[in-house]
Amino acid sequence: MEEVLIATKGIFNVAFYVVFLVTFYLSIKKCFLKDGKRRLKLALITLLTEPYMAFAISIFFSIVIVTFVFVFLGYDLSTVINMFKGFDSEHSSTPVADEWRFTTVVIFSVMGIIYTVLVLLFSCIVGKWLKTHHVSLVTYVYLMYAVVLGLSDNKSVNSIVSTRFQYSMILMNSLALIVALLLIYNLIIKELAKMTDNTIVVNRRIFVVPPVIFLLFYYPVDYCVFEFAGYEPHMIAQVFSIVILFLFIWAFYTIINNINATNDAVVAKNETKELSVEVMEALANTIDAKDKYTNGHSIRVAQYSRMICEKMGLPKEKCENIYYMGLLHDIGKIGVPNEIINKPARLSDEEYEIIKTHPIIGYEILSKIKSKPELLKGARWHHERYDGKGYPDKISGEDIPLEARIIAIADAYDAMTSNRSYRKYLSQDVVRQEIEKNSGTQFDPELAKYMLKIIDEDTDYIYHE
Repeated sequence: MEEVLIATKGIFNVAFYVVFLVTFYLSIKKCFLKDGKRRLKLALITLLTEPYMAFAISIFFSIVIVTFVFVFLGYDLSTVINMFKGFDSEHSSTPVADEWRFTTVVIFSVMGIIYTVLVLLFSCIVGKWLKTHHVSLVTYVYLMYAVVLGLSDNKSVNSIVSTRFQYSMILMNSLALIVALLLIYNLIIKELAKMTDNTIVVNRRIFVVPPVIFLLFYYPVDYCVFEFAGYEPHMIAQVFSIVILFLFIWAFYTIINNINATNDAVVAKNETKELSVEVMEALANTIDAKDKYTNGHSIRVAQYSRMICEKMGLPKEKCENIYYMGLLHDIGKIGVPNEIINKPARLSDEEYEIIKTHPIIGYEILSKIKSKPELLKGARWHHERYDGKGYPDKISGEDIPLEARIIAIADAYDAMTSNRSYRKYLSQDVVRQEIEKNSGTQFDPELAKYMLKIIDEDTDYIYHE
């Protein structure tokens, strides 16, 4: 029976290692190598960078570091070597082993730190090597596989424990870890692969911190339980650790599903937002189409308004909102007769008074949009003047909403740089002089400075119709 258990143990160990390498290879390929890398090259990356390499290096460096520390403290090198021999279970009752038993906790703590640092370092290097911006996801893959690797470590067994019990526990341990590897790949890695195509930023700490903490504490705690309590408590602790691993898998599967659900909601919101912008742009073009000489006017005013906002350093959301206000600032012209809008001759006083009603009409139309009440600011007050001589409300200075003051200067700029029935667009120098001359009267003087900066940067005069 024991021979069968020994053979089965060997098979399971090989099976675990094969499943580990295959799922690790598939994880890297699934998440980060979607651009047709050669399989041989990917296999080489897997073999050279998988956590077993960090495990071996961390053991070597931890022994070297501790050896140098003890020698530095004045201990004889042969004594240190005997101490390391005392770690072996066959020498566990020697005086050397008993004397240095507590020190071994420090050694395994150092090894845990080195191992964790190496895994994080490898993941960042590989993430850059694979030219991915999702290094945090690479890090998570490495850490989770490193956790599984740590749990697969089977210590020597005290003679008081039956061989049959020993190998039975090892078989159960290997089987549980194989299942864990398959669950990690199918429930987590495949979902992470979808995130690599997503522009939504995933919080690195959600994924990285728990496995890092696990790796830092696992080795010293695991060694203490085994060395001071024996094999059976050690196996209980390892079973408990595997339970924690399955809780990791469940927790991260839940987190990823929630992130995906949030991402889907954000995508749907963005699609709705894009549709709303397209509708507003179509409506703006419809309004401008009433006059062939103002075709595209509203979109240009919206663009110039956003440029002023960006030059001022306003938040992105604020810049986008003023773009929407600029699109609909002339919506009130829907209520103005076409013959007045398209009249080639000078307007009469009565006709001009009708034109002056379009801010009120636009205000009334946009007041029905409850989801974006700020839209009506641009429509109602874009013809107000800084000196109070504008219309319809004759308000002045900072009583005029900032958005309306920005749109007012953008509107005037586009009027001067666009062709009209009675003239061609004005030269850049003339436009600049007009903005400068009317600063403090028609325009907010601070906003006029930003508009002048935009004009000065436009050396090729591309900002005209």
